[in-house]
Amino acid sequence: MTQQIVRSLLSDFVEIDLTVVDNGRQALEVALMQDFDLMIFDQNMPYINGDRVIRHLRAGNSANRDTKVIRFTAEAESLKQPAQGSSADVIMPKPIRGAEFISVISGIMGRSHQAAISTA
Repeated sequence: MTQQIVRSLLSDFVEIDLTVVDNGRQALEVALMQDFDLMIFDQNMPYINGDRVIRHLRAGNSANRDTKVIRFTAEAESLKQPAQGSSADVIMPKPIRGAEFISVISGIMGRSHQAAISTA
């Protein structure tokens, strides 16, 4: 469901290439092999959660170590103190609010040419 919403919202970005995966394990594998301008993760992806994927990428020598990251979560606790100890640049609440999501992306990057979406 989150994949469909994000994909629909990002379709307004004319020059965007999306890479969509089904779980955290695939997200990590793809992010270790490809370079992205922006990565978007769901916190509750199967196998490996969004925060663990991001922390792994940040700690390693991956090309995506410094890539901007948006993480979606339905967990209210994660939203209370997003800056402390978070590996994401932006943590956004679910359900996804289209205008807010597009505004955040525009603020982070403008119109990105390549984005990765990993949501389950």
